[in-house]
Amino acid sequence: MSVTSNALLRHITIDACLRDTAHKYSLQDLIAACTRAVKENSKGKVKDNFSVSTRTVQLDLQMMRDKKKGYNAPIVVYEQKYYKYSDPNYSIGNANVKQTTLTPLSEIAETLERYSGMAGMESLEGAVDLIRECMENKVSGSFQKIRRSKLQKPSGGAFLDVVKDAVLHRRVLSLSYIDEKSNIREVIFYPLYMTTWMGRWYCLGYVDGKEGVQVVQTDCITSYSYAILPFPPNYRFNPDEYFADIIGVSRPAAPKEEITVSAHGIVARSLIQNPLHSSQRLTGKADDGTCTFHLGLIPNDEFFRWVYENHPFITIESPKSLADRSNDFIRNIVADLPSPAAAEPKSRKEKEKDTKKKKKQQNNVDEDLFSSLFQE
Repeated sequence: MSVTSNALLRHITIDACLRDTAHKYSLQDLIAACTRAVKENSKGKVKDNFSVSTRTVQLDLQMMRDKKKGYNAPIVVYEQKYYKYSDPNYSIGNANVKQTTLTPLSEIAETLERYSGMAGMESLEGAVDLIRECMENKVSGSFQKIRRSKLQKPSGGAFLDVVKDAVLHRRVLSLSYIDEKSNIREVIFYPLYMTTWMGRWYCLGYVDGKEGVQVVQTDCITSYSYAILPFPPNYRFNPDEYFADIIGVSRPAAPKEEITVSAHGIVARSLIQNPLHSSQRLTGKADDGTCTFHLGLIPNDEFFRWVYENHPFITIESPKSLADRSNDFIRNIVADLPSPAAAEPKSRKEKEKDTKKKKKQQNNVDEDLFSSLFQE
């Protein structure tokens, strides 16, 4: 057990003794309790004659009393022999952490904040906010006033670590995975880069027999093996160039388009506050709140899916060919949706009610037929 862990264990043990109102603990009693705690919780072998020193426990008591570096614990001595808390409800577990004890955590937050400005590291901003929020709540001792959803671990599948290792060490993989059409594909894959998008891990690299960078969703991998092939030295990947003109992870072999979209309602407000792409510019705003935006990017599946998800609050104005492709994309998605469920079978009471109704209608018809025979 490390020195820091030992000290924390002693503090917790002393705290438990001082909160015990049924017993009186002298310095020797505290030493014995700390010795037992260290022996019982030590992972390594401890000598039978081991004992926490008197000086160590005295320094622990002094540190726990300290207002700046410790817990500001109200430790008092009764009858010049026994140690107690003057406040019976006090515990170091309920003590507010002082700002000075959070200096290492503050330095971590500052370091993460510097890295969050780098490409591909934007998700660190949320971690920085969470750390600083926890620090403020702990120092003030107040209840949390802002609640954030817990950071969800992106889905990576059973072979995520294998793929990460292959990327770091440039190892060639023989993969079997399920593609976007639910077909099983087997490829020789040269992984170069990994990223997350919409809660999933993706690996980018080259596939044997195909040109250009290919994308594999890691949680769709069903099996793998290491291919005994050299990793070509000319296989390189520049993320800044690859992601510059797209949203998401796929980059089709198509030119960049100058796109004009109009948006209204909540989508317009969202685009103003959170631009979809670095090229986005607000070019017009109508009296009814409809906004016009310009985007310069390569339209990929992720772009068309974004349009579909925000339909009908967004419309592609130009170019017309792109608007037609977007409409086709939406129609294809709608066509793949399951048909409405068939009507549920009628209950027994409903069937009996329909039978009685039909009989009544038939009787009325029969009466009309016979009555006509007696008409003059």
